[in-house]
Amino acid sequence: MISFSIVTVVLNDLEGLKRTQRSISKLEGAVFEWIVYDGGSGANTTDFLTSLGRDVKWVSMADQGIYDAMNRGVALCSGEYVVFMNAGDTFHDSNTLAQALETLSANNQVADILFGGAMLSFPNSGRMHYRPPRHVTHSLWHGLPANHQATYYRKTLLEITPYDLQYRLCGDYYLTATLINKGAYAVYLDHPLAIFEVGGLSLQRRKEIFVEPYRIQRDILGIPIHYRLASMAKRFVSITGAMLLSR
Repeated sequence: MISFSIVTVVLNDLEGLKRTQRSISKLEGAVFEWIVYDGGSGANTTDFLTSLGRDVKWVSMADQGIYDAMNRGVALCSGEYVVFMNAGDTFHDSNTLAQALETLSANNQVADILFGGAMLSFPNSGRMHYRPPRHVTHSLWHGLPANHQATYYRKTLLEITPYDLQYRLCGDYYLTATLINKGAYAVYLDHPLAIFEVGGLSLQRRKEIFVEPYRIQRDILGIPIHYRLASMAKRFVSITGAMLLSR
């Protein structure tokens, strides 16, 4: 049977980690393990992780940033597929992994990546918006086909192609673009798999959210400049809309 590894990266966010743990504790219908890589948050976090016993495999050690921690988390995984649910992220419901399992098992060809839907949560306004997965043919020129929390990667691919630490904000876009560019086979599940709270680093570090995708589109995907500029304009509109919805 297909098994999953859930990787959570945390740094000084115990309440977010507890929220993710509560979501994970409700999962049913699939074999999974939970891996936590803590960047050195201190005793409160390690005491909480210790209290969970065998329900979690964890390490607390300084790292070089979120994508370095995610790479290190992958090294601890034993599942066939990996999904990244960092501190504060939650699964959509208790059947999420079972639905992912059903989709992955239904394909004759072994899937390298599963792209699923996600509910976007705007906490300040209380709004929710469903984002379906998009086919890579139509979406990768601009950005991720699905939210990172609703994307499942075959672990062997992550071992061969880890996150590139030069991308501080868009390492997930780099990873997906690189894997698809190498011929990774993707499947899709048009159903919410995760709840993603809008308003994190992507809205705070606005320079990188424009510069890094431009570099990925140029250097990894080889996209012509007019498409890169169109993507930049589209990104500006999307960020503006997200900021308005967050009010």
